[in-house]
Amino acid sequence: MHEYSIRPIKTNYTNMKNRIDQLFANKKKNIISIFFTAGYPNLRSTEEIILQLDKSGVDLIEIGFPFSDPLADGPTIQQSNQVAIKNGMTVETLFAQLENIREKTTIPIILMGYLNPVVQYGENRFIEKCAAIGIDGILIPDMPIDYYEKHLQSLCENHGIHNVLMITPQTSDARVKIIDEKSKGFV
Repeated sequence: MHEYSIRPIKTNYTNMKNRIDQLFANKKKNIISIFFTAGYPNLRSTEEIILQLDKSGVDLIEIGFPFSDPLADGPTIQQSNQVAIKNGMTVETLFAQLENIREKTTIPIILMGYLNPVVQYGENRFIEKCAAIGIDGILIPDMPIDYYEKHLQSLCENHGIHNVLMITPQTSDARVKIIDEKSKGFV
C-alpha cells in the first residue's frame, strides 16, 4: 500500500468541469483516494469495485491499468498486474468496462499506469477515449515531463484531462517547481 499526501493545485474554480477540481473546491481535507488494479481479482470486477468505493464514501479513485513489467511498483501491485493480465485485462477492455460508468457515479476517476501501454494504444486515442467516457485524470509515473510536454500536454488540456505528477522525498526543489507547474488537479 502506498501512503502519500495529496496537495491540490491552485486552480481558477470558475466554470470548472473536471471532477477533481470540483472535489478540491468542495472538500479541503481528509480526502480519501483509493487505488485498485483493473481486472483484479476478476476481469469483470472493475465496475463493482468502483460502485462499492463510491457507496463507501471514497472521494477519488485511481484505477491501475495493468502492465507486464510494473518495475516501479511493490510486490502487491506487481502481483495484481500479473493476475489482471492473466484474466485478460487490457486498456481496450478497461475502456469498454468504463464506457457507461458516468451513468452510475460522479466520483473523480484517474487512470494510473505505465507509459508503454498508452503509447501502444496511441496517445491521441487514449486521451480522447478518457475524455469520451468521463475519466478526469491520468497518472503515469514513468512518463518524463519533456515527453508529456511534447506528446500529451496539449491533448490533455484540450480534452480537460488532468495530468497528475508525483514528487518523492528525494525530488529537488527545482524539479518540484517544474512538477507543480505541469501537474493539474493535485501533486
